Amino acid sequence: MPKVKLTAKAVENAKPPAPGQRLELFDASMPGFGLRIGDSNKSWFVFYRFDGKQKRLTLGHFPALDLGKAREKAAEALRQVETGTDPAAAKQAAKDKAQAAKEHKALTGYASGSFGALATLYIKQECPALRRGGEVEAMINRAILPTWKDQVAADLRRKDLVALLDPIIAAGQVQKAHKVREIVIRVVNWSVDRGDLEANLLASQSRGRKRSGVLQRHNRDRVLNPDELRDIWLACDDLIGPFPALVKVLILTGQRRDEVSGMQRLELDLDAGMWTIPSERYKTGVAHVVPLVQAACDIIASQPKVSDKFVFTTVPDSGFSGYSWAKKVLDKKVRARRATEGLEDLRPWTLHDLRRTLRTGLSELRIGSDIAERVIGHTIGGVKGVYDRHAYVDEKRDALERWAARVSEIIAGCA
Repeated sequence: MPKVKLTAKAVENAKPPAPGQRLELFDASMPGFGLRIGDSNKSWFVFYRFDGKQKRLTLGHFPALDLGKAREKAAEALRQVETGTDPAAAKQAAKDKAQAAKEHKALTGYASGSFGALATLYIKQECPALRRGGEVEAMINRAILPTWKDQVAADLRRKDLVALLDPIIAAGQVQKAHKVREIVIRVVNWSVDRGDLEANLLASQSRGRKRSGVLQRHNRDRVLNPDELRDIWLACDDLIGPFPALVKVLILTGQRRDEVSGMQRLELDLDAGMWTIPSERYKTGVAHVVPLVQAACDIIASQPKVSDKFVFTTVPDSGFSGYSWAKKVLDKKVRARRATEGLEDLRPWTLHDLRRTLRTGLSELRIGSDIAERVIGHTIGGVKGVYDRHAYVDEKRDALERWAARVSEIIAGCA
């Protein structure tokens, strides 16, 4: 075989000896490396010996692959041979992997190893068993996958998580950013446990270090004073729709926002004044019985039957949503009421603060902490929580009736 000094000009001018024939030129400066010239194309190759057999590896085509790059690929192939790797087998394995990834994406919509592939598998295997699996699935599909569906999961770092969360925070949705971060970390940890990923490189390496910035968690201690609670209740009287009624039930029961907004008619026995939240809807995963005072029963009974299933709603197939807009309207009413009374503006508050206000109010009424905790559905820990299986319905009813009487005094201005 002829050996020549391959140069860029020699490669460009090289032609086959005759139509239909091929010419192979071997590089004088690199053993085994050369150029095959045909009628319509020129391709780079390198010969090498592996396991006692001579093999040929095609490196690419000229001019897409120029002389310098072709030499680099040939040198890399020969280095692989020296380390015991067959470059032709490695090339075929890479092709097979690429084809499998292409087929996987065609089948699932996501490339193998992408965050999208792991997240959809998490949705399929884990979300059905989660109490709020539907919410987790919706958050993944709406807030995470549009940005990360094609990201290689193993390449994700904390800077990528910051880039995902920054637009959410900029939109003023800090709580949503907390939830998105929590779900992302959960999916990645699950993938690590399965062996799909080697490590979670999104979470901070220092678990003891407090998170900085707007995502830093703060323990809330906001408890509404009597004047504030009164103005919120009376402002609800000036509004229509399910939201003001929902807020009043939150005040009277101390239950969580989503539990009240998702209240279903089958869970209620208004004649007996009982509301049983099933385990699949309750945070602790255990059914929770809430005695309803007469005022709460009256509010619930007065709701128009928009849905055969849900109590507080404007549509037939789901409970109330749209808290952000509804609370802004309520806050505006409260501010107007306080302004006419010559009171300072109401400090920022959340619906969850109503739950804390009830719990604090029960202590002020000298309700024992054990009963007060059971009223709001907190798990009783220790031996007592394990062995004491009494429902304490009567005790909880007494506590809530005493709280309802206190609320009535507050509304009447007898605080």
